[in-house]
Amino acid sequence: MHHITNKPVIIIDGTLYLYRSYFTFQFFNNDQENPYGAIYGTLKTIKNILLKYYNSKKIIIVFDSSKKTFRNKIFSAYKNNRPKMPNSLYIQIQPLFNILKNIGIKTLSIPGVEADDIIGSFSHKLEQSGEKVLIVSHDKDMIQLITDNISVLNISNNEIITPKKIQKKYGINPQEFIDLLALMGDKSDNIPGIPKIGIKTALFLLQKFSNIRNIYNNIEKIQLLSLRNAKNISNQLKTYKDTAFLSYKLAKIKLDIPICINSNDIILEKMCFSKLSNTIEQYNVKQKKHF
Repeated sequence: MHHITNKPVIIIDGTLYLYRSYFTFQFFNNDQENPYGAIYGTLKTIKNILLKYYNSKKIIIVFDSSKKTFRNKIFSAYKNNRPKMPNSLYIQIQPLFNILKNIGIKTLSIPGVEADDIIGSFSHKLEQSGEKVLIVSHDKDMIQLITDNISVLNISNNEIITPKKIQKKYGINPQEFIDLLALMGDKSDNIPGIPKIGIKTALFLLQKFSNIRNIYNNIEKIQLLSLRNAKNISNQLKTYKDTAFLSYKLAKIKLDIPICINSNDIILEKMCFSKLSNTIEQYNVKQKKHF
């Protein structure tokens, strides 16, 4: 079990855990046969984080909005490989928001802005004001946000990801992870990247040149490197230059979205856990059986 003693502000990737909970507990129905697995799983995640892992009193859950973002405008195929939200999940969202509001846990979503961009911008704002931040997510996109003051928790394996761990694993710094996604693409978000360039080649290039701008500034040197198929890789880079920079724009999390709240606005109420229990009963969730 990990502990962070400086009590960071906790930002939870709500959309990610909402979907994860839905598919993990998709057969959970209440006495009226209404689904509640997404609600149950999300609440369980929050409870585990607060009770078992971290001694923090400041927490917020960030969600996507249903509206399209600037990424859809610059690349119409962005995330179009994802299926539509199931109705059995959709009908759980508002009840979940009601529960979170009732127990005193703040949620945040902004129309037309992805949760990633809200998380990135709020984390950056908090860091600028001297706060430590812990982002709870196992989305690899979050790696780019990691700094000495911003860490990411993957609750699947209880690992806290820091700049040193990224440097050790990939040989690049967290901010260069944007360039990695730009080169190799990201199937989960339908970010194209450069065909035939995988993670090994992309990391080799970034370890050599640091970022895609430097790669293209030194494009004629690529074919001279001790890299298998270096000439073909150089040609691919030249052919798909526009795609590479488009992919960079798609992969880069924004840090400048105006966030009108601060850490003092997301302090937990003292009675949040008793409120949690009472509210779960109101929604007919079989708390005693599952908690």
